[in-house]
Amino acid sequence: MKLKELTINNFMPYKGEQKVIFPQHETQNVMLLFGDNMRGKTSFLNALRWGFYGNAVGRHLREIPRLNLVNMDAAAMGDWEMSVVLRFADGENEYELRRQITKKAHVSSPKNNADFEEQIGLRVNGNAVPGDVVVNEINQVIPEEISRFFLFDGELLQEYENLLIEGSEQGEKIKEHIEQALGVPALVHGRDELATLLKEARSLQAKDAKKNKELSSFAEQQRQLEIQRTAFEKDLADQLAQKNDVQNDIDIIDDELKETEVVQRKQRELDGLKGERKVSEKNLVDLADERRGLLKNAWKDVLHSSVTPTLQRLRDERSSLQDAIKHSAVLEDKIKNLSRILDDPTCTTCKQVIPTAQLEPIRSEYDMAKAQAELTIVNIDDLSALSEKIDKLGQISSADEGRRILDIINKETRQNVELIRIDSKLEEIYEEIREYDTDHIMRQREKRDRLTGMMSRLNQDIEQIKQKIEKNEADQDHIATLISRNKGAQGQESSIRVNIYQELEHVFSKGIDQLRDSLRETVQQYASKAFAELTTEKTYSGLEINHNYGLSIIDHESRVLKERSAGAEQVVALSLIDGLNRTARKSGPIVMDTPLGRLDPKHRSNVLGYLPKMADQVVLLVHEGEIDPKKDMSNFADRIGARYQIDRISATESRIVKVQDHD
Repeated sequence: MKLKELTINNFMPYKGEQKVIFPQHETQNVMLLFGDNMRGKTSFLNALRWGFYGNAVGRHLREIPRLNLVNMDAAAMGDWEMSVVLRFADGENEYELRRQITKKAHVSSPKNNADFEEQIGLRVNGNAVPGDVVVNEINQVIPEEISRFFLFDGELLQEYENLLIEGSEQGEKIKEHIEQALGVPALVHGRDELATLLKEARSLQAKDAKKNKELSSFAEQQRQLEIQRTAFEKDLADQLAQKNDVQNDIDIIDDELKETEVVQRKQRELDGLKGERKVSEKNLVDLADERRGLLKNAWKDVLHSSVTPTLQRLRDERSSLQDAIKHSAVLEDKIKNLSRILDDPTCTTCKQVIPTAQLEPIRSEYDMAKAQAELTIVNIDDLSALSEKIDKLGQISSADEGRRILDIINKETRQNVELIRIDSKLEEIYEEIREYDTDHIMRQREKRDRLTGMMSRLNQDIEQIKQKIEKNEADQDHIATLISRNKGAQGQESSIRVNIYQELEHVFSKGIDQLRDSLRETVQQYASKAFAELTTEKTYSGLEINHNYGLSIIDHESRVLKERSAGAEQVVALSLIDGLNRTARKSGPIVMDTPLGRLDPKHRSNVLGYLPKMADQVVLLVHEGEIDPKKDMSNFADRIGARYQIDRISATESRIVKVQDHD
């Protein structure tokens, strides 16, 4: 299938009628639509989706109300008509599909979906198709269940990361969509139909068995099991409905939280700053207490500085006195020795009398020492007094409290500066989030946490109920088999039906498993080939698929790569898309919204070179941060068949403009 032309009128930001013509060339099959964020790229994608299937989706694939689809400016002017016209071809057939809504005649200002009327018309090769078969005709060309893999945005690429998480809620949802695209539900529906027929056959068999005395007990057991099965199924339906409600509540909160991510980040920063402020305030209190404690002995520092010179002088005086006492003692000894020689001039060695001539120098030395001794008069009491003063003044010691107090004052200054910084930042953040109810946002986060816990418990309960149903089913099959083998039941139509439906259900179940295995293998092969061309790391050996259709990167030694970058995740997701498109039972154009957001330049170059090969038509909705018109266009310039850009007219109006080749 190929898109030929899209005409939109008053759809979301596109006020009035606007037309886009898609490239038809076999090799120049790429159309680029440039637009900044919030200008209408996703709305363009939704215009295609709404035109084909009558629904436009927002986050979590929730349907956008009709009221929000009509351009706000047009509606304000009283123009409530919105339409999408699609011209496309499939094989030899030409199609023109028109879908439009307008407010009902008796409604002055629409409030909900019911206030609008919707009309749909389809022409095939110029011939009108009856209204009751239009939807079926569209689904013959591009089934709605596979549109997810032709019309998708960057958010969908990120969702595919969940496929690697076995048992994840989102992964299971995506797996269901994938299997719808690959045709698995056809067999699943067949098996479910057989299960219904088997249930009816067992019921008839139990009624027949009730008439036989030998089998009546089996019939009663079967009846009780059927009652039990009905109760289990009701419980399961209730739990699934409750789970769906909880998931919707989570999705609504996620949307709200998504819109207030900046506020939440600021709130977390605010909480962190409040914590820092408490720490700084406590530090100031502790420093003040320490400073007061040091001040109790700080007087010693002041007195110590005054006493120190005096103490040093006294110590010097004492040292001088001590030196004088030592000198006086030496003189006293010398005088005694000289006096002894003069009193008895006999040599102590040879016992001879010392001549008078030799005694004269000794007498002179004696007189000199005597004179020095008389001049060196030391009062021992002075030394004691000095020592006593020194001891008293020495008790005035310092623990350097003054320096420590100065350090504390410096620390207090720094803490006060930090408090000023924190208070300024707090005031700035308060001003930024002043208009938001941050308490409500935090309550929503807490509510989401509670809902997530509830979802986990519901999943456990649902799994337990499913296990009970499986056991019940096995028990019913066992009893049905026992009845069938009894002579009294052989040949009965009900038992024959039970046996046939049991066998057929078994065949369909095995067929489903085999189909899934075969499809996964095919998807893996195609995805691995795509990955080899998309990745810049050529040592990888390929991709490996899991039960959920999640793809793991396999290195050159056949090991699963445990950690993957955001860019690698996107390349793997694109490889999966390619594998699914080539495996799906229908092919169509690929329309991608923001497909290159997390890619480095080398991967972006590879992807741009490969994208034209993924389908007969490729429409890329991008901003210039993803594709630089000057740098990246050379990677696939020869494949570009058309270029458009979205011009901003106002906050609520955008216009699609064709970019001429010479531009």
